[in-house]
Amino acid sequence: MSSYITYFCPQVSLFNYVFLISWAFALPYAKLRRLASSVCTVWTCVIIVCKMLYQLQTIKPENFSVNCSLPNENQTNIPLQQLNKSLLYSAPIDPAEWVGLRKSSPLLVYLRNNLLMLAILAFEVTVYRHQEYYRGRNNLTAPVSKTIFHDVTRHHLDDGLVSCAKYFINYFFYKFGLETCFLMSVNVIGQRMDFYAMIHACWLIAVLYRRRRKAIAEIWPKYCCFLACIITFQYFVCIGIPPAPCRDYPWRFKGASFNDNIVKWLYFPDFIVRPNPVFLVYDFLLLLCASLQRQTFEDENKAAVRVMAGDNVEICVSLDAAAFSQHNPVPDFVHCRSYLDMSKVVVFSYLFWLVLTVVFITGTTRISVFCMGYLLACFYFLLFGGDLLLRPIRVILRYWDWLIAYNVFVITMKNILSIGACGYIEKLVQNSCWFIQAFSLACTVKGYHMPDDDSSCKLPSGEAGIIWDSICFAFLLLQRRVFMSYYFLHVVADIKASQILASRGAELFQATIVKAVKARIEEEKRSMDQLKRQMDRIKARQQKYKKGKERMLSLTQEPGDGQDVQKLSEEDDEMVRSGDYYLFETDSEEEEEEELKREEEEPPRRSAFQFVYQAWITDPKTALRQRRREKKRPARAEPRGRRSGAAEGPVQWEDREEEPVKKKSDGPDNIIKRIFNILKFTWVLFLATVDSFTTWLNSISREHIDISTVLRIERCMLTREIKKGNVPTRESVHMYYQNHMMNLSRESGLDTIDDRPGAPAGAQTARRMDSLDSHDSISSEPTQCTTLYSRQGTTETIEEEEAEQAEEAEGAQDAESLQDPTEDGDVEAPPSYSKAVSFEHLSFDSRDDSAGQTHMAVSPDDSRSDRLEASVLPPLTHELTASELLLSKMFHDDELEESERFYVGQPRFLLLFYAMYNTLVARSETVCYFVIVLNHMVSASMITLVLPVLIFLWAMLSVPRPSKRFWMTAIVYTEFGFFPWNKNVELNKDKPYHPPNIIGVEKKEGYVLYDLIQLLALFFHRSILKCHGLWDEDDVADGGSDKEDSGDELSLSHGRRASSDSLKSINLAASVESVHVTFPEQPAAVRRKRSSCSQTSQGSSFSSTKSKRGSTSTRNSSQKGSSVLSIKQKSKRELYVEELQEQLIRARAFAIKKALQVYVPIRQFFYDLIHPDYSAVTDVYVLMFLADTVDFIIIVFGFWAFGKHSAAADITSSLSEDQVPGPFLVMVLIQFGTMVVDRALYLRKTVLGKVVFQVILVFGIHFWMFFILPGVTERKFSQNLVAQLWYFVKCVYFGLSAYQIRCGYPTRVLGNFLTKSYNYVNLFLFQGFRLVPFLTELRAVMDWVWTDTTLSLSSWICVEDIYAHIFILKCWRESEKRYPQPRGQKKKKAVKYGMGGMIIVLLICIVWFPLLFMSLVKSVAGVTNQPLDVSVTITLGGYQPIFTMSAQQSQLKVMDQPQFHKFIKAFSRDTGAMQFLENYEKEDITVAELEGNSNSLWTISPPSKQKMIQELMDPNSSFSVVFSWSIQRNMSLGAKAEIATDKLSFPLPNTTRENIAKMIAGNSTESSKTPVTIERIYPYYVKAPSDSNSKPIKQLLSENNFMNITIILSRDNTAKSSSEWWVLNLTGSRLYNQHAQALELVVFNDKVSPPSLGFLAGYGIMGLYASVVLVIGKFVREFFSGISHSIMFEELPNVDRILKLCTDIFLVRETGELELEEDLYAKLIFLYRSPETMIKWTREKTN
Repeated sequence: MSSYITYFCPQVSLFNYVFLISWAFALPYAKLRRLASSVCTVWTCVIIVCKMLYQLQTIKPENFSVNCSLPNENQTNIPLQQLNKSLLYSAPIDPAEWVGLRKSSPLLVYLRNNLLMLAILAFEVTVYRHQEYYRGRNNLTAPVSKTIFHDVTRHHLDDGLVSCAKYFINYFFYKFGLETCFLMSVNVIGQRMDFYAMIHACWLIAVLYRRRRKAIAEIWPKYCCFLACIITFQYFVCIGIPPAPCRDYPWRFKGASFNDNIVKWLYFPDFIVRPNPVFLVYDFLLLLCASLQRQTFEDENKAAVRVMAGDNVEICVSLDAAAFSQHNPVPDFVHCRSYLDMSKVVVFSYLFWLVLTVVFITGTTRISVFCMGYLLACFYFLLFGGDLLLRPIRVILRYWDWLIAYNVFVITMKNILSIGACGYIEKLVQNSCWFIQAFSLACTVKGYHMPDDDSSCKLPSGEAGIIWDSICFAFLLLQRRVFMSYYFLHVVADIKASQILASRGAELFQATIVKAVKARIEEEKRSMDQLKRQMDRIKARQQKYKKGKERMLSLTQEPGDGQDVQKLSEEDDEMVRSGDYYLFETDSEEEEEEELKREEEEPPRRSAFQFVYQAWITDPKTALRQRRREKKRPARAEPRGRRSGAAEGPVQWEDREEEPVKKKSDGPDNIIKRIFNILKFTWVLFLATVDSFTTWLNSISREHIDISTVLRIERCMLTREIKKGNVPTRESVHMYYQNHMMNLSRESGLDTIDDRPGAPAGAQTARRMDSLDSHDSISSEPTQCTTLYSRQGTTETIEEEEAEQAEEAEGAQDAESLQDPTEDGDVEAPPSYSKAVSFEHLSFDSRDDSAGQTHMAVSPDDSRSDRLEASVLPPLTHELTASELLLSKMFHDDELEESERFYVGQPRFLLLFYAMYNTLVARSETVCYFVIVLNHMVSASMITLVLPVLIFLWAMLSVPRPSKRFWMTAIVYTEFGFFPWNKNVELNKDKPYHPPNIIGVEKKEGYVLYDLIQLLALFFHRSILKCHGLWDEDDVADGGSDKEDSGDELSLSHGRRASSDSLKSINLAASVESVHVTFPEQPAAVRRKRSSCSQTSQGSSFSSTKSKRGSTSTRNSSQKGSSVLSIKQKSKRELYVEELQEQLIRARAFAIKKALQVYVPIRQFFYDLIHPDYSAVTDVYVLMFLADTVDFIIIVFGFWAFGKHSAAADITSSLSEDQVPGPFLVMVLIQFGTMVVDRALYLRKTVLGKVVFQVILVFGIHFWMFFILPGVTERKFSQNLVAQLWYFVKCVYFGLSAYQIRCGYPTRVLGNFLTKSYNYVNLFLFQGFRLVPFLTELRAVMDWVWTDTTLSLSSWICVEDIYAHIFILKCWRESEKRYPQPRGQKKKKAVKYGMGGMIIVLLICIVWFPLLFMSLVKSVAGVTNQPLDVSVTITLGGYQPIFTMSAQQSQLKVMDQPQFHKFIKAFSRDTGAMQFLENYEKEDITVAELEGNSNSLWTISPPSKQKMIQELMDPNSSFSVVFSWSIQRNMSLGAKAEIATDKLSFPLPNTTRENIAKMIAGNSTESSKTPVTIERIYPYYVKAPSDSNSKPIKQLLSENNFMNITIILSRDNTAKSSSEWWVLNLTGSRLYNQHAQALELVVFNDKVSPPSLGFLAGYGIMGLYASVVLVIGKFVREFFSGISHSIMFEELPNVDRILKLCTDIFLVRETGELELEEDLYAKLIFLYRSPETMIKWTREKTN
């Protein structure tokens, strides 16, 4: 009812005032509501009657209307234009309108609102009466709370999302009514921005100042009363005084300094600017909410309501959340057992950071003084918020309330300043523009008069208003409620547990890497030992072989001394070719050893590609059936034999063979079934692809997932301790593990003793112990580092063991019958607690056989006291990796199990989302780097330049990971420099060297967007580091040393880590997860020794001692001075000098100390980088090479972007003219040079060189790209897309280089990067790599130059070639295993026609290519080459030409369509002509109009003229006329010749000769004026081909039918020297100007091939056949012939042994065993020389 009353507010009248007063007070005061309804009912009836009476015809408003006269100039200073808008003077005034009555024609429409109100009032009474009657009849009581879902109470809130939604539908206002009221109040302020809004703001401050809910409840009735009063008063203002007396308001009198804007802002009644009644709607909504909240405050005190809705009592403010150990009334949601829990985690854990983001956006979207406070608050909470959350609630609220207070203060100040922005804006624009800019003054409410735009002072209209302030206020209030909630205490407990596990993540990463590196070292050692054993046996046999040979030689001949020497030298030279069968005799023994070690592998799950392949070679139905069978197959717990794996293939083909029998009985709906099967297959394929992608994502972030799972479990352990009231520590976790392991080993020992006589438990325990032994040396999880740091053999071994582990894990999981709802897909679950609760086979034996070997310990990154405590404990718990902890069921918790079941049961696409999120979290550091580089690319300024340089020279080079100091530097630096420069923005926008542009403070659209993204990425990464215990460890480690030296002593020993107790730098694959590891004693083969470490530390400590000694001497001298002073007084001057000297000495000592404080850490940083104790090697050279190659391509194709005037140039045109542009040449050579240097550094493995190279490149490239290049190109870097792309790729290269430096170069450079795995992708990439000209050769020669070897260059290339060939064969063999072809099955038609058909079409196309190309290149892609000039010359008998004329431009015409049709129609009966014309379109035909008068005078000498006349008159002599023409074309369009010419010669008949002679002689007037006709000499149609030979077209006009021309010699007798010229005319029909005296020539232009295809078309048909087709034919023939000669080397069944021999050669070369290299090379050469050995050596191992 009250809301409908609100609808009347804009219809201002005296009648409606009664309604407003009634409900304004009835809303807050419930007792008045019944009275208000009654009053409104009666009053509505009165109004209806009055309105109806007023419509009577007897009442005529014009009779009592008033016309007010305009005031004179002395009475008012308002302009006449405005006065005409006034209600007083615009029209006659009807006094009844003020009351609320007016004439209206459809009466029903006029009374509609009043009738509707009456209906609503009646309906209200009916409802209340009916409810009362119903309850009275059924003896029911009124419900306590007015709700929709009566059965949902506070107890149902935590049951699930649906129950939660129902609860909030019932009780949202009960819980969040107060916050809603505050938001409505801010809404009123924002919508109005006037005087009354200012009053509302003051009340808002007064209410918020009370802070506590109970205190606010006390003041709330007064607030409601104020709202009711102010709305009634404002409505009265809107009604105003009656206009009928023609009296204006005093603020419109003469001398009143009120303009329209001020009147509107003050909300005064006025006849010109009437108060806007819509504002009262916002006030009324606020009053409505406030009234409901008053009711809520009353309900809170009712016990019945509290039972239903829960209480609104605030949490105890003095409570210390971090120490809260009492019973928490709300359930724990941190482990996410339902979707509701997930939403709670978002609200209670992450809302804080979202709120800070909103605060940041609020501070940066509006540029004003007020924004600074938001930014400072945001930065403070972002930096210290994590620690703040652990403080007592009182402290948290104090800080948060200050932020809310600032927010409300800004809203209030903006409201107060709106009088300037709306009322006095014109004066401010003229006088105080700085004030407008500083406070972002602009009027945001419509209806105010604003001044015109002024370029000198632009109004920040888009940056004013309080929209963002209001959004920020809403979020701040919501977060305050979070702080006051009991749910928040669970979050605090989790944060507390995370703090206790501050460096636990680093410890787990350490343990993982220790295992990976140890496995790699062991594998390399094992390979070397095996090789040496093999070679020792070979040498023993070789000695026997040599002795036997020598004995035979000694029997046959007597050797001399010289021969001995010669024999030795021959043996040395020919070692390479001296291989024999004895080299292969030990291989069977070695293979037997390997077979004993190798365990069986179960065939891995089918990937999506294998699924497609199976459907391809069979059909979709069979593939689907096979997939279902694989899923239903129960997991076998027993050991798998060879047989089951081998039988896998034949089984499925048997099923396939049964298929045709079933198909016959399928019936007529076979096609429908087939279509259905195909659709089903497509859907299953899509799901399989999603599953494969999810599995792959989980595999690349497996390490991160395992560690986060372990930390989650350990946090759960610590949280349980916190809730019990105990004080948890990290060592308590290790103690827990230790006790559990002792119990486990004790139990397993007892079980073994008890169950020895054949009990299965004993076997199980034994198996457990065996499997555990294998776990100690090799990681049980497929970790990134394992696959990265171990080479070929290692990877295979580890993968086998991992497969074994995974299978046993699956068996155990199925045995425990855990529910797995995702039966459709083989998807890995996210953070898997299931590993912790379902795998029970792990022993914690520390391998007795390794007691004599190296012992490996991980030192926790704690303070020294912690280390001492840790040394008391067995180090084993610290050594355990995350995967091992998950495999051992150490900690049981129902909540974690429930959470795991919830996660596993997620839909497939949610699992994919989790996998993507995990990948993002695992690579968050890379994301930060990417965002920083992107920000710099967009901004390209000095401010943003700092961070990328710091990334490449500090963060990425930090071992083991970027320190906390770097991330804090990045965060603080990002928070700096947000306020832009906004003077003359448009003028200097594109100048690269304009200072604000260089510095990076220019104002532009979205200036802060990338900074915001960068800041969010940095804080996201910081939260991940904190969550994974990788944030605070640096501080913990450094804290002790800082306390000890207390800033005085600066020796390098504090910078270095201790020798035995230190964390050695070994890096993990993902840079985030890199950690330190400890190797107390390790073989020296891997260690990079520190030679100068001790000297350096001694030197530095000596220097610091010296500085100390200096200060001591100054102290001594001052003491000595004072003692002398007592004997002999010194002069003041001497005292001053001494004081000055002492100050200088102190200043110098201080300067040296500060310099050392900067220099020593930097020097130490690079020293540690170049001389690490251990290298976790990696090899990313090929990725660096690829990045360089991409940059090379960018330079070649985008070189125009790197020069000033080369923007329009084209590299191909420049090179075709044999001109090499300077910038292009320099950049290409530098880029190529860096690639060569990089390769050399890689092969020499010099980290120092690489560091120097990196530093030079980083500084050089950044200086060139951001300081030199913009000046050269005269455009900003941010506008140069090619340069941005080049820089981005170079940044990728820098990142890879830094990663390579940090990890160290690999111990052996094994073959090519592409040969690390065997699949189609690697195969085709490798073959593509080998196809690049000179690349393979250059790489081979460079490798030989920079690698230590005994092989000659030719032998080296031979090994490389063999290795490449064997790798290709290995890829094919692996692919055949992965995608097998069943026996006895013919090739499918799809394969035959798909592959064979394509080859046939291709070969046919190549054979007929020249004919097709030459015919189509002109007809389809040809370009019309119109002539530029057509010239005609006619000569008589070899004398001076009688006629020369040329046609150009407008004289060269193209026919239009009607003319062309007419032209074609003329030849329609002539088949030869039509055949010719088919090849031409109207654009190809040009009509040349030649003027009849010759364009040159006939300049012939009189003797020649006489002789010519004689020849013409002589009938016996031959005399001919020569007709020649030339056509000039545009050469650049592709014509072969620029000018096409030809000439025709015709003999003249005697009569014609005589007539011409008479005309020339000019004796008789008649003959000289009569034209002479020369018959059949004019070829009307000529052809202009692309070459230089133009011909007449015989098909259109045969030679016998050439056209006639008339000639006449004209003389100009007026001139002194009589001039002569010839005039010609074409007889017969013409296309244009039929009757003009002129010639006409129709030119048919041949199309020319486009310039892009000109290089091919230029060869012609025969040229193409000779050059292209024959070359391709020769190339194709190589594939189809000579295959028989290479069968021996191509069709090798198993190339594993040869591949291993090649990798052994690489291994021994890298480890310096150069004699072994020679022996192995000899073995390889002999293998290729001996077919028998090759056959034996390449048999399948099962044979």
